[in-house]
Parts: sequence; C-alpha cells; structure tokens
Amino acid sequence: MKLDNKLAVFLGISGLSLIGYSSAACSGLVSLAALNKANTDAASASYCTSFEQSSGIKGECVLNTDAVLSINKAIRKYGVTARGEIVATISWMLYESGNWKYNINHFPGTIGQGTRTMMSWSYVSKYAQQVHADAYNKAVGSATADVSAADNQTKTAVIDLVLNNDDSFAAGFWYLTTQAPTYHNSASNLRDGNMGDFQAYVEQGIQTTWNADRQAIWEQVNAAIVF
Repeated sequence: MKLDNKLAVFLGISGLSLIGYSSAACSGLVSLAALNKANTDAASASYCTSFEQSSGIKGECVLNTDAVLSINKAIRKYGVTARGEIVATISWMLYESGNWKYNINHFPGTIGQGTRTMMSWSYVSKYAQQVHADAYNKAVGSATADVSAADNQTKTAVIDLVLNNDDSFAAGFWYLTTQAPTYHNSASNLRDGNMGDFQAYVEQGIQTTWNADRQAIWEQVNAAIVF
C-alpha cells in the first residue's frame, strides 16, 4: 500500500520504512501535529539549544520530532491503542521530564532514577532487565543480584541501558502494561477523556502525588491527541 506524505507525517514515521503497515496500524498512533499542540515548547527547533545553554544540562532534551517516533514505536511494541491510556502515559512523561528536557533525575539528583517517566531505581532495574537482559546481567553481576543494594556505579550502568530515545519513551507504556496491568484495556480505568481516571492512575497505579500541574498537562494533552 502506498501512503501519501500527509499520512506518513500523521503516523510520525515520515522518512522511515513502512514495511508491515496495515490500516489497523493507524489505531492509537500519535501525529506530530498533535504532539506539537500537546507540548508547544518542544515544537520549536531552538527549544533544546536554549535549554542546554541556560541549564548546562547536555544531551537529554529532545524535540517532538524525535519524541513522536519513539512514542509510536512504543505504542506498537506494547499494544497500547486506547486513547485514554495514551493520553495518560504522554501526560505522565511530559510532567516528569519537564516537557522532554530531562532523562534522569536532577532534583535532587537521585542516581538510578530516570527515563521520561522518572521511574525509581527499582522499576528502572526491572525494565532494563526485561528489555536488555544480557547487558543487564553483565552490569549487575548476575540475574539474581540483590539490586536493592546496588552501588551508584551499578545503577548508572543499568539506567544507561534504557536512556536511548526508544527505551526511555517506551518506559511508561511498559509500566502500564506490565506493572499496572489493571489499568490497561480496562472498561473502568483510564477511560477516554476521563481526568478522574488519570488522577486515580497517578495516585494508585503510579503511586505518586497528584497536583494542579499534572491536571493542566493532562488537559492539554487530552485536547491535542485526536485519532
């Protein structure tokens, strides 16, 4: 099937191979235009350059043009096609990463905490072990190592495995489908357009605090992501 350029941009994969594409694959994918509305800061070509110059933090900030590719790969990989789940996961990542500025924890600088979701070390360790088993075992010493006692050098080696764009942006989808599966494909959780469901997911599924900033981000993402 031949796709025109507009559809390719919608898929967020313009310029990449479309082998294996089918009409069903459109379900749940996020367009660059929608992500630009959801995160207007990272729509600007100068966004990351300006941030790096002002903050001194290098190599973590990305633009929506990069983020959308990895987000759509993650949607396919983990089979997350429900709009409420996608809006929730993107909202979580935007809040924790400061609109794609951060990939590891800087405030206060907790070693081993990161990805675009800022998962704690315990989840980063589980994630890295699942997606990069051999490299993970080499970093920690063995598959049965007590990661709760890992030193900072080991934590850094492990988290580095999942800080590339694809793994980092996929972390939230991995978490939803493997660590909080009752919120995935549920008739009563993370329903389309339901802010209360997102608050419940934040507080009970992710187990962190709810605030007005999380709500504002969700509202912007919910209004922007349409498919």
